[in-house]
Amino acid sequence: MAKNDRDKLISEIAGKINEACRENDSNTPDFILGEYLVNCLESFELASNRREVWFGVHLDILNDWKEMIMTALGEASMCWSETPKGVYDSDKAVAIGEKLLQDIKKGRND
Repeated sequence: MAKNDRDKLISEIAGKINEACRENDSNTPDFILGEYLVNCLESFELASNRREVWFGVHLDILNDWKEMIMTALGEASMCWSETPKGVYDSDKAVAIGEKLLQDIKKGRND
């Protein structure tokens, strides 16, 4: 984050802290609390990035969940000791995947 952007974020957080009078309980100036909170965020980001490197994965919140779910459904449909016969109903598989995505978004498991 560029210094100007960081300073602006600290200032905006400090302003919100001041509006809510949250600096009073700790008797700490709002700009110090704003800087502390931005430092906490940066420390968390560093820890998260180090965790990804440690585990050798890239956790991207913008992953294409739909493609991953549909691919997994297609692969799971072929987990038979013998290849099934008949016609694969891809429309039904897509409907199952779409329902799963909607359930995930809603946080349901029914």
